[in-house]
Amino acid sequence: MKKSEVLKTVYPIAEETAVNLNYEIVDIDFIKGTKHDLLTIYIYKKDGIDLNDCADMSREINSKLDNLDFLDKPYYLEISSPGLDRPLKTKDDYRRNIGNELDVKLYAPLNGNKIFNGILADYDDENIYLDIRDESEDINIKIPIKSISSMKQTIKF
Repeated sequence: MKKSEVLKTVYPIAEETAVNLNYEIVDIDFIKGTKHDLLTIYIYKKDGIDLNDCADMSREINSKLDNLDFLDKPYYLEISSPGLDRPLKTKDDYRRNIGNELDVKLYAPLNGNKIFNGILADYDDENIYLDIRDESEDINIKIPIKSISSMKQTIKF
């Protein structure tokens, strides 16, 4: 079965299971292996995902997937949080990150810069809006989504 077909089969089951457990599906990935395939489901909740959340989701969805018998060889099921270093790609990613500090890289310079760091203040269908603290002032900048090459949460140690 092709990756796209696997994702199409798994997504509705994962979505229903996640909603019942008060999680959101962030992403699903499927990697074919030589002996085993790997199916990874990334889940989110506002307070963060811990090991118990992953175990709960795994327990709830495992038998549902096994009953489908949709793969021709064994697979590993992995439930995970998306992680802080995951690129933000969708409007749901933007919604979940309102108020968070982000690192944004552009394909081409905007106002002389290709790299921005700021708080995600808002977004719409075409743009994101970052609040950037400069040494002398606070700036709100509009960045067209189509010009973003990568966007991730800022990780500070």
